[in-house]
Amino acid sequence: MRSAVSGWGLAWRAVVSLAVLGAVVDGTWHGKDERWPFAPMSQFAFAVANDGGDVRSQFIEADTVAGTRVRVRLSPDGLGIERSEIEGQLGRFVREPSLLQAVAVAHARREADSPRYAVLYLREQVTRLRGGRPASVVVNTLATWRVPSPADPKELP
Repeated sequence: MRSAVSGWGLAWRAVVSLAVLGAVVDGTWHGKDERWPFAPMSQFAFAVANDGGDVRSQFIEADTVAGTRVRVRLSPDGLGIERSEIEGQLGRFVREPSLLQAVAVAHARREADSPRYAVLYLREQVTRLRGGRPASVVVNTLATWRVPSPADPKELP
């Protein structure tokens, strides 16, 4: 019995299949979240070496107009911005700290009675393991954003 698919149809399907397979293999080895579905999502579990392995955790702190430093509550009931939304686009926030303006705007809208954010800091806590236990903790600042008009923050154009 003869196949209903022509030679060109089979060739086209083979080329597409190889391209998708190549993208998945390349994404698995080199990819980041931006290349999903051809790369793994960083939110999924990963292994950390018991000796010398680093556990990284990102968070945001803010200096308020009242002169206090606070940790920004990244949750649906906090600002309505999930921590995973920041982590999933970490590279963009580092390259474009102005994206942190959205955090200041969300805070002004959702917590109108709280002091406004004047400066935002995207930070990463790195915990180094020895024998499977925390041996040292270092906090690095990945990006800083000074909010224009903190009394009434607006979305940037």
